[in-house]
Amino acid sequence: MTQNTVLVASCVVVAMMAQTVMGADWPQWLGPERNGISSEVPQKLPEKKVLWRRPMSGESHGGIAVAAGRVVVPDLGEGKEIIRCFGAERGEAVWSHSYPAAGEIEFGSSMRTTPLIHAGKVFTLGAGGELTCLELATANEDKTAKVVWRMNIAETCKATRPHWGYSASPLIADGLLIVAPGAADAAVVALDPATGKEKWRAVGESAAYASFIVAKLGGVTQLVGYDKESLGGWDLKNGQRLWSVKPENDGDFNVGTPVVVGERLLVSTENNGTRLFQFGKDGVADPKPVAKNDDLSLDMGTPVLWKGRAYATRGGLYCINADDAMKTAWSDEKEDGFSAYSACIAGNDRLMVFGESGTLCLVDISGKEGQLLGKMTLCEKTWSYPALADGRLYIRDAKWFYAYEMK
Repeated sequence: MTQNTVLVASCVVVAMMAQTVMGADWPQWLGPERNGISSEVPQKLPEKKVLWRRPMSGESHGGIAVAAGRVVVPDLGEGKEIIRCFGAERGEAVWSHSYPAAGEIEFGSSMRTTPLIHAGKVFTLGAGGELTCLELATANEDKTAKVVWRMNIAETCKATRPHWGYSASPLIADGLLIVAPGAADAAVVALDPATGKEKWRAVGESAAYASFIVAKLGGVTQLVGYDKESLGGWDLKNGQRLWSVKPENDGDFNVGTPVVVGERLLVSTENNGTRLFQFGKDGVADPKPVAKNDDLSLDMGTPVLWKGRAYATRGGLYCINADDAMKTAWSDEKEDGFSAYSACIAGNDRLMVFGESGTLCLVDISGKEGQLLGKMTLCEKTWSYPALADGRLYIRDAKWFYAYEMK
């Protein structure tokens, strides 16, 4: 073997090691692809190891975002919404940004949304509508964030804040920043991410709580989400409403994010169960679902899809076949960690279930039935969606923000 051959072989090994160690970022709501899927879900739970932790000022329901060696987490303290940025590896404070919270809101005035990290910027949306664009990598001398632009979407669009505060996490789609003020003439708005300048606005109903996604349905790439009354699709070029589906039963809060199943769409709400919709060649949804499952009716959670099955918890962990029958494949109503709201992350034939009590359960979902492989308590009560990135799991409660080893 020549010296050059040895050198090439060594470089290949180093590259493979780098690919093994470095994982995907978690730059937005539900992760890299906005679907709750991660290549870093472990085959078994590692030994519990806190890499670092930092104090938080109070309870916040907003999720966590990670990119480019930075982790961004919402916080709440002294009547202010706070956005904090830490170094992902060691937890050093990089910057913070704060502004007055929205006032009295049921379940607290903290941020509900997950920050969005895109092209070196951080976009955050507060419970009262404060939309902010911040520099990710740089800070002012006093370690405050560098603000690129800001606006309050409720004030700018003359919209009424949703009862429980703005909860739809910002989305970048087709180069546009998408938010949903919920005004009659600005139900959904597309902005230039660099400047905050409005590109288009869509007429419609007041805002719901679910985050939007982009999906190719019936051959048409479109923006998909909810307003207060209905599920719908919008043309990304101009904001024109393409279709609208109202459920059979009224009263849904419309909190869970829609889930793409091939070129179909799966949704779950508290009064109408879990449904699967199909689309015509024009990208318009058939208002009658292909099938329906009444075993799982989510009021807050979003299902995660893995190999044709949808998983979520409410009164138990449910596995539903996302096909023409939509039958429940199996369920577990006995495990305490599955009893209430949870966040789920799937990958590698495993499901991570983060219960609101702060307990993580790891479930083997490779077979016909789920198998609980282990569980560990990570924090106290939380509704904040965790982030899994670069071999680390980030999670918070009202007192602490934790980085756990998860390789």
